[in-house]
Amino acid sequence: MPDPRLKTYAPQAVRALAGAGAVLAARQEQGGARRGNVPPWPGADDADFHGTLAAIWIWARHQRLSGAPRFEAARFSGWSFVEESAPRFIPDALDSAAGHEAAYDCALALMAAAAERELGAPVASRQAVADRAARVLATYVGELEDVTGREFRDPGFLAYALLDYARVLKDRGLAASGRKLVERAFGMKAPAPFASEPAAPDGLFDFSSTTATRILAVMAAEGNTPFVGAWLRERVAAGAPGGFLARRIEENTWNACAAWALGRAYVLATDPAFLHSYSEIMDELERRDTDRDGAIARDRSVRAPETAATFYYALAVDALVTPEHAVAAASEAGTTGAA
Repeated sequence: MPDPRLKTYAPQAVRALAGAGAVLAARQEQGGARRGNVPPWPGADDADFHGTLAAIWIWARHQRLSGAPRFEAARFSGWSFVEESAPRFIPDALDSAAGHEAAYDCALALMAAAAERELGAPVASRQAVADRAARVLATYVGELEDVTGREFRDPGFLAYALLDYARVLKDRGLAASGRKLVERAFGMKAPAPFASEPAAPDGLFDFSSTTATRILAVMAAEGNTPFVGAWLRERVAAGAPGGFLARRIEENTWNACAAWALGRAYVLATDPAFLHSYSEIMDELERRDTDRDGAIARDRSVRAPETAATFYYALAVDALVTPEHAVAAASEAGTTGAA
């Protein structure tokens, strides 16, 4: 039976997304050749394609829940940058010639496009970017043999993004591609506990919990069914962490990714183990968000909020919002003028 407390999370998510959205909008480049770009951190001189798409997801999701077009100008400007930059970041194929981050760029394009589609009819130029990313990513996951990738090539994250986009578009072909990867890479076996997930001792990145993205991908592939709820309760809940887990680098981002999956698992399975784990992690992330603006850095070694960490934090904040409560929150906001 659904937890009645879940109806309170949409308004909380609106407030957090508003803060995070404002931080990223203030950072967005307002002119020049990269107008619309959202740099990965304050002062960075980088064209951040997937970072801008992450910001677009936050801005669009805020509007979906609040009913207020507060970040509409930032979204439009962000999409202009994405459309112009897409040929550089989304290749014709994810082969050996493609950049190391290209698969992740495709996945973020799909997540941003899915969030936009939740707001209404698609804009043709934005849809063209998403269509290309979907085609390239679907081919890639269909042929992927090495499913041990992490971070920018995390198969769970790539499958999740493809499946969620297919859900929004009701595209059976894309959904089939995503499900085939999930069946081949993960199946319905019990994932290893979150606490046992290894990290490369000398790696430069550790933002994606592969345990979390595996769980998210399975849920996306199988849908909201009693069978998946039973799988979560019987084979996944025991591996939920007792709280925030220390990592060598990027522990804020990694734990936010874990909380995203734990929150979504609780919505589907209603096992209190998931809610306890989610709440413990989120409590620590909120303590680290000292100014309570919904934006955080990768870990305590960095002081300024970063786009990637803020994106995963936003996904975690949004994790307990159900589709029906998202609709209700937007409807209520529309009648009260809430932003």
